[in-house]
Amino acid sequence: MLLFVAMVLSAGVCRGQEQTEDFAAFANRFLSDCEFQKSRVMFPLQSRQLDEDTFRVVVVEEEDWQCVPVSSFSIKIGECAEAVEPGVRCIVFTVEDTGILVEYRFGKIEERWFLVGVVDYSM
Repeated sequence: MLLFVAMVLSAGVCRGQEQTEDFAAFANRFLSDCEFQKSRVMFPLQSRQLDEDTFRVVVVEEEDWQCVPVSSFSIKIGECAEAVEPGVRCIVFTVEDTGILVEYRFGKIEERWFLVGVVDYSM
């Protein structure tokens, strides 16, 4: 019995509540683990890309997903570049003095964070 209680508590399930995933911890793992990253993308993923003065939508299927390369970007975790729906968090990638600004938007599904959209503001 004691073993069962310990297993329930360690799983974060107590009185029917699921453990809420911390966004900062999730983001760090998302940026460092390609397999984990792919498992947390809601496919097909819509990516809006700035083209002149309008956005065009590109749909990314699971078989086309490429791991986000983080080494050449400055990364800001948490706030989005523009106002978004409540509960949405972002990872913003920029490269200084290049006009590159790409925002990865995350939403919670069953208390876990998933990539739900990409907005590329790069000029």
